[in-house]
Amino acid sequence: MFENFRLNMLNNRAASSKSKPVDILKSLHIDKNDIIADLGTGGGYFTFEFSRRVGDHGKVYAVDTNQKSLDFINHKLEKEGINNIKTVLANESELYVPEKVDLFFLRNVFHHLPVPVEYFKHIKQFLKSDGKIALIDYNKKGFSFIGIAGHYVTEEVMINKLEKTGLYPSEKFDFLPEQSFIIFKIK
Repeated sequence: MFENFRLNMLNNRAASSKSKPVDILKSLHIDKNDIIADLGTGGGYFTFEFSRRVGDHGKVYAVDTNQKSLDFINHKLEKEGINNIKTVLANESELYVPEKVDLFFLRNVFHHLPVPVEYFKHIKQFLKSDGKIALIDYNKKGFSFIGIAGHYVTEEVMINKLEKTGLYPSEKFDFLPEQSFIIFKIK
């Protein structure tokens, strides 16, 4: 019960105009038939948005370390008859998706990764040669929950860690007032 409330709250926050989901989705340039992995899917707001955009021949992997999140999404998939989303249970250090993807999407996930360099080296094997990794995470703020709890990462840290894996920033967006948004590609 509480978990469903929390996941619905996460979806509402992701869908709010303050979070600028329309701008985020537009910036990702998603095509029909794309294969996307939404890492740290939570309640699945972006997973379902991706599903609509990739169409019947595309695929979305909803990836999370929390089985309850995946159960929440599976319930909605069954209820709505959606067939282009597959849920994947991962752990904090690695994951497996059954095919190469066009886009890895991580929103407010990077700061949770215990060993980001190793993590991105691992997932890079599942990225198509022309694929991209979109990272959105909080900037450090002064006296706030985000700052106190360490729920942030600087752009410099993201760039430094991913460059160590052979991934480089190809686009940066500044329309999110409290977050960094960078798209990385293989050089």
